[in-house]
Amino acid sequence: MIESVLYSLASMPLFAARPFLAAFLTAVLARWGVDLPWIGDSRVIVALHQSPEWFQSWTCILSLLALAAAEYWATKDPDVRGFMEDLDSWIKSGVSLLVALALIDKQDAALIHKLQNQGLVLHDLWAGVVAVGTWTMAWMRRAALALVYEIDDDDDIGLGTLLNWAESSFTLLGILFLVVFPILSLVLAGLTALGLFFAQAWVRRREERRKQPCERCAAPVYPHALRCPLCRHPQSSPRAVGVFGQPRAHACEDRRGQAWQLLARKRCPDCASRLKERAVQQSCGACGTVSFATRRDFEAYADAIDERLPKTLLVCALFSAIPVVGVIPGVIYYRLNLVTAFRGYLPPVTGCLTRFYVRVLHWGLLLLQPVPLLGALILPLMCWSTHMLYRRALKTEVQTRLAEPAAF
Repeated sequence: MIESVLYSLASMPLFAARPFLAAFLTAVLARWGVDLPWIGDSRVIVALHQSPEWFQSWTCILSLLALAAAEYWATKDPDVRGFMEDLDSWIKSGVSLLVALALIDKQDAALIHKLQNQGLVLHDLWAGVVAVGTWTMAWMRRAALALVYEIDDDDDIGLGTLLNWAESSFTLLGILFLVVFPILSLVLAGLTALGLFFAQAWVRRREERRKQPCERCAAPVYPHALRCPLCRHPQSSPRAVGVFGQPRAHACEDRRGQAWQLLARKRCPDCASRLKERAVQQSCGACGTVSFATRRDFEAYADAIDERLPKTLLVCALFSAIPVVGVIPGVIYYRLNLVTAFRGYLPPVTGCLTRFYVRVLHWGLLLLQPVPLLGALILPLMCWSTHMLYRRALKTEVQTRLAEPAAF
């Protein structure tokens, strides 16, 4: 039983990162691990092989494989990730709980049944500890990665994709390392939990250190906020908004434009706090300001974003003149400059559908990119079409959610 306990405890960081991938690899090792060279006689593998038949069945393994593939897609797609965010920790703890319950061989189950008859629910207690530990690590992981999602919430520059690959590799190699060095893996799991704790604490402190005292009530206020979230006093010299929503060193030139800049980076147009929902209309958690309270608000906002289109198309044309190599920086540029301003407010289902339409269109256009002369027009066409598709999708959402009539 000690090997099963070590495996369950040491694998908590892996389940907190990729639960279905970790469960799939565990089931595969439970069924075929004893036949593998070098590790087949490992005590951990032997303990896994004694798990119930249902856990090693083809039905379970193929189901976990499908869920692991869906998990990879879900973590890669920001719209799906946003939809699953509230359920993330519960799903991971639930999967780790089920796997922990499965990792009891027949002798251990008989011993635990005997202890249960005496009033000790050892099995349930152990599995509960694993589930709670996984939930805690998943919560700390999400808090620690807040900075990554703040910088690149829509994976425009590829940070999300890089993180996805890193966590998948971490899970795959971690499971294999756990089989070979279970005691060391348990120590590393503890260090991982400690690292996540300090990382999420650092992210929280960093966010607070960026604030400055309000000019009236001294409450903490973001440097690029237009108003204090507590007393609502206008700040005299708010800083400009950076490309990732951070405050810049110089003051903003236009307060009205500052509100649109903040909204374009999914921040409250008054106090600059992060807007966490993927919804066209939402209340700021700090000051209560509603994003796009009316259709006219969205119309003014969309017009402000549209003003960026000519310059963005010109820059994309210059990038597109560089065959193949110019595509990636050009796509990143127009996503950050235009698309993010609309995409972040689309509900998950609408966002997924719009992203699908965009990809189908772009694959057709990219086939023409290497063609001389014609290739120089491909990236501007990608930019314009993406901008219009996401703008149209958000406009439709506004017309559905907001009742106020307005001429668009």
